[in-house]
Amino acid sequence: MKNKAIALALLLTIVGCSESNEESAEEAKKEAMMEMEKAGDATAEGYEEAKEKTVDAWDETKDSASSAYEDGKDMASDAYEDGKDMASDAYEDGKEKGAEMMDAGAEKVREACIAMKKKMGGDVSECDSKD
Repeated sequence: MKNKAIALALLLTIVGCSESNEESAEEAKKEAMMEMEKAGDATAEGYEEAKEKTVDAWDETKDSASSAYEDGKDMASDAYEDGKDMASDAYEDGKEKGAEMMDAGAEKVREACIAMKKKMGGDVSECDSKD
């Protein structure tokens, strides 16, 4: 009888341990699932934060590029206007100087004509005619 009692006690211990191991395994599995769920949530949050930061960075880049484009366009427009004004001024100056040179040249020709007519005995009034 003693052997039967020992065998029964041993059997109950083994069965109890096995149930206990199954419960521990279930608990470990549940804990692992909870940890995996936490990790998944953290990954999703990290992804969303990264996505938001990327969108913000893109918007800043886009705004900076747009601002630089507008600034460049304004600078080019100002430079064009300044250049146009300078060219117009240079053209007008050139016209005036050209007219002055033409008048000075005509006066030199007239003076040379008068000098030649005086030396050669011609009519000086012929030098004043504009043909």
